[in-house]
Amino acid sequence: MSARRLLSIAALLAFAATPVFAQSAQPAKPATPATTAAPVKPAPAAVTAPVVKKVDLNTATAAELDKLPQIGPARAKSIVEARAKGKFKNWDDFVARKVVPSNAETAIKDLVSF
Repeated sequence: MSARRLLSIAALLAFAATPVFAQSAQPAKPATPATTAAPVKPAPAAVTAPVVKKVDLNTATAAELDKLPQIGPARAKSIVEARAKGKFKNWDDFVARKVVPSNAETAIKDLVSF
């Protein structure tokens, strides 16, 4: 065999012996220090909106109506005067009487009952 052929075979064997996809050593993760503090409190459950008691437009006082958004003393007085003529049957009846402007109606819609 020629020297050239021997060198080719030796190079091939050396190449085959080297791992192609050698895994590199992973850097060591620092150890987490032991904590002596109080245990971690669990996260609070999803915050829910507080349950708000609806204001009955047929029985609420002017002071109670005044606490509603977009309703001041004058609008509360107009609601009391409108229901004196007849109780509100439902939301549509309240809107039809045009007791308060539409922006106030939108603001109180989910906060009132009949």
